Amino acid sequence: MAKVNSCFKGVFAFFNILFGIAGAVLLALGILVHAFYHETEEFNNMIMGVVFLYILGGITVFISFLGAYGAYKEKKWALIVFCAGMTLGCCGLLRIAILLMVSRPEVKSQVEEQLRSAIPLDEANQDLKRVAEIFQTQLKCCGIFNGYQDWGSHIPNSCLCPTQYQETDKCERVESSRLEAMKAKNFLEQLISDSDNLVYKESCFPIILKHMDNYFDTTLGIIFGFATMALIGIIMSLMLICQIKGHRMAAPVIFSVNPSPPNYSKLYSTQS
Repeated sequence: MAKVNSCFKGVFAFFNILFGIAGAVLLALGILVHAFYHETEEFNNMIMGVVFLYILGGITVFISFLGAYGAYKEKKWALIVFCAGMTLGCCGLLRIAILLMVSRPEVKSQVEEQLRSAIPLDEANQDLKRVAEIFQTQLKCCGIFNGYQDWGSHIPNSCLCPTQYQETDKCERVESSRLEAMKAKNFLEQLISDSDNLVYKESCFPIILKHMDNYFDTTLGIIFGFATMALIGIIMSLMLICQIKGHRMAAPVIFSVNPSPPNYSKLYSTQS
């Protein structure tokens, strides 16, 4: 059997453990998303992402196991398959990263165009109104591009500044005649009586863009991280394959030493 540096095998095994943990995390994330959202309407939009997590996580775990097996047993075929899988994975990840970088401005432009078509929001369909109010509640903003003016004469509850923000620059004053009736009537009456009809000052679109940029940056970081790990795996597996191929055990040369003198035969000459 070929002799491979045991220290290098240990480093390669540790690398495969890390790679396998990363794949297990992707599988766990896919399972969690599936478990929490499979009965919701949003799951139909998530199904492709969940399937992608399952496939990527499963392949990652399998490839890492194959690499660890090939290194431990010093099997060239396993390391060759591992190297080929890493090469394909690295190329695929880099292609996805390039597509994301190229499509990034286009996606942002399409989102902006779709949101602008919904102005004024009080005349938009119910689905767009619901999405806008979700944005406003979660991002603490009002309107999409021009603040509360995007809502026309009907400003929803989600635009109102809560008490803790009323003394900050996050809020601006709006006439009470433009406020829509709130479910929390006591809170609204207090605002009207105090003439402090305040809504969130910042529009939602800049915050949405910031979150989109964070999403793209995070996704690209994960992709480049996996691509870097794949490249390291390719280099290490090639080094192991070369060690297994180059360190062949040579056939031993046996020297035999005979301490006794050679046998001599006495020559007789025959005289005629």
